[in-house]
Amino acid sequence: MSKNRRSLLIFLLIFGLSIISIADETAKSYFPNTIGSTWVYVDQDGNELTRNAVEGKEIDGTSYQAFAYQPELEDLEKYQYIMHPSLYQIGEKWVTFFVGDDIETATRAILSKKLDEVIASMRIQIAEQLPSGISIEFDYAVDPIAQDYFYLFPIPITYNEEWVAMRVEVKVNMTMDITGAPVDPPDELKTISSSTTIEEKGKIIGKETVETKAGKFKECLKIEFSTLSTTDTTLPPQIKQLLPEQQTNESVSTVWLAPNVGIVKYINKSKNSDEVISYELISYQIKDNSIEQ
Repeated sequence: MSKNRRSLLIFLLIFGLSIISIADETAKSYFPNTIGSTWVYVDQDGNELTRNAVEGKEIDGTSYQAFAYQPELEDLEKYQYIMHPSLYQIGEKWVTFFVGDDIETATRAILSKKLDEVIASMRIQIAEQLPSGISIEFDYAVDPIAQDYFYLFPIPITYNEEWVAMRVEVKVNMTMDITGAPVDPPDELKTISSSTTIEEKGKIIGKETVETKAGKFKECLKIEFSTLSTTDTTLPPQIKQLLPEQQTNESVSTVWLAPNVGIVKYINKSKNSDEVISYELISYQIKDNSIEQ
């Protein structure tokens, strides 16, 4: 191999390693994570949430970095995996949150609560119409399956290219136990099943200046996550023909990350309701470079 060719290969190798290093540093710039760093947010209702970077942990041979929160989240209906991840990774290709188990737990709890409310209402309505001696009891099972990782943004950072950030499959089976009826209805009339697919796609829109109570942040990375939920319900033919086969729900989450600070603002809006969920940074301390507000 000639000297010039060998020098070229060495240059290309060094250049390639430099690009990887720059990409990694850029990712860390938008997601600083030095242990001891603290971020304080306020939500749409004025409640504060404090996030602390703490010692990581290893699960099944894989190392994760970690956050701790104050107060601890008790109401799972308020769980937002962008704002409440406990474990995460800054890898070679992605910044990811390890949230699959938490999403499944929150989804099961939220749907179970809603189903309990629906069943209580149905039980009252049905009791008023049933002949004496006949009763109906309901039972259900909620089975959510989420992918393990939520993909926050790619490394290196690329603009206007979509990726699948999260996907969740939820199956719900509800059965009716009818007692006292002169004729036992067929099983297909006593079972209601639904299958819901939730897919969230992310895209980096660009950079913006964002102002919060914590200050004015320039060059913030703006990421938009569009979520589409589609539900297909299996019903008896007599009922199904009266309803649409699929129901859809759409929402958009937008998150802004400031250099050397991290997430400074988060907004979630549903296209099917007026509800808005938001978090805004009000103070922070980054141990990496002693930034304090």
